[in-house]
Amino acid sequence: MKKISAIVIVIIVGLMLTNLPAHVFTIVSADSGESYPYQPTSDVIIRALGYLRNRQAIDGSIGGFSISAWAAMAISAAEEDLYTWGDLVGYLRENVDLLDDNIATDWERQTLAIVACNENPRDFDGIDYVAKIESFYDGVQIGDHANLYDNVFGILALIAGGVNKDSSMIQTVRAYIKEKQNGNGGWGDVDSTATAIMALIAGGENPSSECIKKALSFLKTTQTGNGGFQSWGTANAASTAWAVDAIVVAGEDPTSNEWKNDGESPVDFLLGLQQENGCFNWIVGQTINPEWMTSYVIPALLGTPYPVKIYESDDGNNGSHASSWNGNIRIEGKTSTLWNGEVTVSNSTITALNSSSGEMEQYYIPYPSVVGALDEASHQGGFSYALIYYPSWHAFYVKTIANESDWWHYWVDYNLPMVDAGSYQLTDNDTEVLFGYLENWTAYALRITLSTTIVNESEKFTVSVFNETLAPVEDAEVHVDSLVYMTDKNGTATIMINTPGYYDIYAEKNGYVRSEKKPILVNAKNSVQIIKPVNNTFYILNTKTNIQIQKILIIGHIDIEVKTSDDVEKVEFYVDGTLKYTDIKPPFTWRLDERAFFKKETLRVVAYNSNDNAIRNIQNMIKYIDSYPENQNGKLSERVLQSALKILETTLNRQSDFDEKEIIVFDLFPGIHIH
Repeated sequence: MKKISAIVIVIIVGLMLTNLPAHVFTIVSADSGESYPYQPTSDVIIRALGYLRNRQAIDGSIGGFSISAWAAMAISAAEEDLYTWGDLVGYLRENVDLLDDNIATDWERQTLAIVACNENPRDFDGIDYVAKIESFYDGVQIGDHANLYDNVFGILALIAGGVNKDSSMIQTVRAYIKEKQNGNGGWGDVDSTATAIMALIAGGENPSSECIKKALSFLKTTQTGNGGFQSWGTANAASTAWAVDAIVVAGEDPTSNEWKNDGESPVDFLLGLQQENGCFNWIVGQTINPEWMTSYVIPALLGTPYPVKIYESDDGNNGSHASSWNGNIRIEGKTSTLWNGEVTVSNSTITALNSSSGEMEQYYIPYPSVVGALDEASHQGGFSYALIYYPSWHAFYVKTIANESDWWHYWVDYNLPMVDAGSYQLTDNDTEVLFGYLENWTAYALRITLSTTIVNESEKFTVSVFNETLAPVEDAEVHVDSLVYMTDKNGTATIMINTPGYYDIYAEKNGYVRSEKKPILVNAKNSVQIIKPVNNTFYILNTKTNIQIQKILIIGHIDIEVKTSDDVEKVEFYVDGTLKYTDIKPPFTWRLDERAFFKKETLRVVAYNSNDNAIRNIQNMIKYIDSYPENQNGKLSERVLQSALKILETTLNRQSDFDEKEIIVFDLFPGIHIH
């Protein structure tokens, strides 16, 4: 009865206002007795759904394949059963071949639609859509580096698919999106900015953060006098719907005075685009892609941002949670590494001080948690820890670890979660937990990479130091044995070690948790050395002259001679990286006689050692492993063993040493020799 009376009112008011502009007439066509957000039973929503149903084809599609996905989300937002909409679900299921295998957004949109249909995104007609999206992840971002939408819809789709928002992938992508924010607060236009806001907040960003405030301010600058938001040069339904979604997810009211221009809100603008048949125009007076625009507007008017639904498995847990977790946990104390090793954790019973009762109590955590990983590490490592439980927040606070009190922060794969260590549920996507002691509420952690894992003595290599978001860190201390090097503005330090053996390298800086330790093998030098040509010498037809120069200049041919240790079995000769000759019998020599016109070239010789060198490396590896203490179960850290064995495998495969020189060659007539 309410619907009929509303329609009658619309007709009467419409006849009275025939001389007013068309958009004023259409605004009044909404149920004037209702306020935002609209309900699925609101006339404006019922008419919009009616239009979509009228546009549905026999095969179940609505406006084509991609639009059908957005329509499914709109229908789901309106709390309709998708299985009462013909064969829409079957159409999405059976046309997977229309997805581009190399475009992340195709799979992300489809995942959002699958979940909206109450289907399992990890097994939709035998396809794991969540895994497919994860396959586009490169450790920093998702898909094409030039396409922000791959990342924003990646977060929305993964969360819709049941991936925990605190997973390392989502938090890394979230940080990547924040880094791409422009100085004006936006990420390009209205559409990309609005979707970025939704993705960031879905991924755990505080709606009151400076990042979100700046983004909302940017949106405001794009609002037009009719209340809509403009992109492509004009206020339109799609951009305005996205903006409304972003405003809502940020906890604001899109119909408030703050979001009105000349008395018109973005919701007023959207309502003004609805036509008599229920669809929404793209812009005032112009119908383009009405099924698409209508599918965008419905969730916006319902106040339902994306994702409109999140998948839960039959047992009530999202699909990404594991029953147990195996990974590494590292604990960096105030002055040293307290523990670093592998743990396996499932459920846990934790003892903590109840802040309200003042009593020590036990708490059962039914999933693999960060606190559970800490508890397991304490058993293996033989160190103590203490927790405080705050019932009002349902949160655990790590008070002490190994008697070092307060100031403990934790990261999962270098992402700082927004929940306490008891609430964070570890998943298969998580590989490492880091606890760090910092006498500061602001938490930063160092990471390092080495340019190589094997060098010769006195050979230079590079250590790069980053923070937890992979930004370079200047003036960090790089520790190698008793030596300390400082990083430059690019976060790098050039290192040279003069004594053969295994070494651990790590970085420290005030205000940061120290980095992980990474091993490097230093081989004995001088198993091969170029003795001809000699540095700073001028050669003519293989003969050394008395002319002193600052380079090696060669006119005509020259015999390359090397000096090797006794265990060298063969020597390879390279010019500019190209293998020219291999000699398997000492003395190892090769004649360079190739056409060149004052050409600058790099001459390199590579010597391959016998098994004696391998034996020395094995002995060095054993000494390295023996330097690490065992845990209380008599086990060494698997990470220590893996690192050492990986280096040993590399050196066994290589078993080589090299020397190289820069030369300048002038040889127009190869083959002319003086004996």
